[in-house]
Amino acid sequence: MRLAQQNSITSLKEECQRQMLAAAHTLALDSKNLLDAVDQARVRANLAKPKPASEDAEHCVNCLCCKDEEEVDPVDTGVDDAQAVMVALAAPDVEILGITCCHGNTPLENVLKNTLRVLKVCNRLDIPVYRGCSVPLLARKQHAGDYHGKDGLGDVPDPDAPGLELLQKRKAPQAIVKMVKENPGEVTLVATAPLTNLAVAIQLDPTLPKKLKALYIMGGNTDSRGNTTVCGEFNFVTDPEAAYIVLDRFTCPTYIATWEFSCRNSLPRSFCDQWLAQNTEKAAFMKKIARLSMTKAQSADYQKEITAGKGFNACDTYAMAAAVNDTLLTESEEIAVTVELEGTYTRGMMVLDYMELLKKKHKAFVMKSVDLEKFKQMLMDCLNRNYEKGKPVRLPESVRMKKKLILDVDTGVDDAQAVMVALAAPDVEILGITCCYGNTPLENVLKNTLRVLKVCNRLDISVFRGCSVPLLARKRKAGDVKDALGDVPDPDAPGLELLQKKGAVPAMVKIVNQNPGEVTLVATAPLTNLAVAIQLDPSFPKKLKALYIMGGNTDTGGNTTVCGEFNFVADPEAAYIVLDRFTCPTYIATWEFSCRNSLPWSFCDQWLSQNTEKAAFMKKISSLSMKKAQSADYQKEITVGQGFNACDTYAAAAAINDSLITESEEIAVTVELEGTYTRGMMVLDYMELLKKKHKAFVMKSVDLEKFKQMLMDCLK
Repeated sequence: MRLAQQNSITSLKEECQRQMLAAAHTLALDSKNLLDAVDQARVRANLAKPKPASEDAEHCVNCLCCKDEEEVDPVDTGVDDAQAVMVALAAPDVEILGITCCHGNTPLENVLKNTLRVLKVCNRLDIPVYRGCSVPLLARKQHAGDYHGKDGLGDVPDPDAPGLELLQKRKAPQAIVKMVKENPGEVTLVATAPLTNLAVAIQLDPTLPKKLKALYIMGGNTDSRGNTTVCGEFNFVTDPEAAYIVLDRFTCPTYIATWEFSCRNSLPRSFCDQWLAQNTEKAAFMKKIARLSMTKAQSADYQKEITAGKGFNACDTYAMAAAVNDTLLTESEEIAVTVELEGTYTRGMMVLDYMELLKKKHKAFVMKSVDLEKFKQMLMDCLNRNYEKGKPVRLPESVRMKKKLILDVDTGVDDAQAVMVALAAPDVEILGITCCYGNTPLENVLKNTLRVLKVCNRLDISVFRGCSVPLLARKRKAGDVKDALGDVPDPDAPGLELLQKKGAVPAMVKIVNQNPGEVTLVATAPLTNLAVAIQLDPSFPKKLKALYIMGGNTDTGGNTTVCGEFNFVADPEAAYIVLDRFTCPTYIATWEFSCRNSLPWSFCDQWLSQNTEKAAFMKKISSLSMKKAQSADYQKEITVGQGFNACDTYAAAAAINDSLITESEEIAVTVELEGTYTRGMMVLDYMELLKKKHKAFVMKSVDLEKFKQMLMDCLK
């Protein structure tokens, strides 16, 4: 058995409650109908569906394990996570691939230390441990310190705790993706933390769920009664967006141990005394770290949280034990589930669709009852069995790149122009090109990028596959041009085998880590790759030299929705994350800025008439978009100016030539996530009501003659 355990660290940001568009491949249902479904349908079907038995099943726990590669996956190791890890270690037919750590019960640094402490007492420091997400996608961070202690393990000092130098270098979400990819159909992932790492992992590899054998989750609630907010359970409330993404897009067999389920199956106090009285080092360790939480569990405040049962609630351990022992569950209920993202009181609450109003094909198994005697025996065994020691895995990573600029693109015609401008600049070295969905589906973006590099004789530049869908929003594409490069056939286009194997986001993080303070990132696509990158490495923005963005709008006039510009509307959550958390110098070329600096048609004719292969290529691919730019519909989109709008090229040119921008405005900005008409709109805080320390430079005007010369040069 291979086991990967996932415990994440949680955080929650109240201002990010908003109306969610359903993710790709999911039918949206408005919040009112969704809540009505829950209110009206409280019939419980006594459905128990046993998991397929397998003597050689391989699992992933909230600690993910891998034989051959260093990998990272999330755990938020508190007392119950420690119990879960020890149960997995004691199972004779389970091989732990690795343990991935995430924010949650306690801050990430504590989670990492705690996980190593648990492995040390079990004599299993050979198991790879990975650093995962330290903050949730959008919510404000919160921890369960008053229950598990400030350090997450009962505030028991440990002067001999292992050091963090034992951690693997690879980040948790990447590790999850890699381990599962190398063991398709064999890995069970056990998530006992906020689901941030999993939400990031599926952005890195949208096919991840199809390669999993199963997913076990501790989290959510069934009776609209919370243990953290009025209606929300801790793991889901800590990162509601992540929980929504996982329940929406993980279509592998999914088993959920909810808060009510764990309450109904609490451990009698008499058993706990017997369990912790065993004369072993592991029992002594568990007795020390569990003392505070067991005391808290008897308090009046805790009694308000529990929904049924008396005794000690082992929470995360139930999910782990169910993954380890197929016969443990005696009853479950198969039902479609999702997460409420809007409500004042219900944000983060798990929603059960008894009336089937969500029309979801995928259903989860919500655990109802457990063989408590088997569970007790597993707990007894975990404190008295010896752990067989495995082979340590410590594989170093090294990618030696000396370049200074990364382009993050969704290659359409204007991205092609931006890439060619960067390639033509004599003092610029391109580290690599990361691709994202946007103007066209990701497969087209990849092909288009390679076509541009081929015509420039620069197929030596690394191209990376990035995110194919937004974090939460519905996928969009720009206009009716199918391939985004003018629908011009190219039978000699390079093949996708030229792509780098590393994903765009890990590549982005790695390149910047190896060149701290030297890399300028130019983002001319929806900002999904960047939002995922900061989840992998929260310090990522601090290591950037600067960030240049094409996106957003300043005058409430949209080009995609009534009030929204395409790149921001395509993934509003990602745009919000980037503008909120990227504190490096940030420069934004907005829709209005590009409209005001449109290229005269007479210049375009001169530009494209150059007698070069590159000019001929650009003339072919831009023919359709230049015609569209003169249409009546397009004239409704532009805010000012006549001519051809080179959109993305302005951001790239400004990043290359510091003297190009002649006027900019320094102001705090954010993105609206709620409005019916304004969702995805960039908000400029002229009254300084947001109290944001970090401000962006919003471009106002450009030296158009310099810009024209850069365009002329790029086709020579």
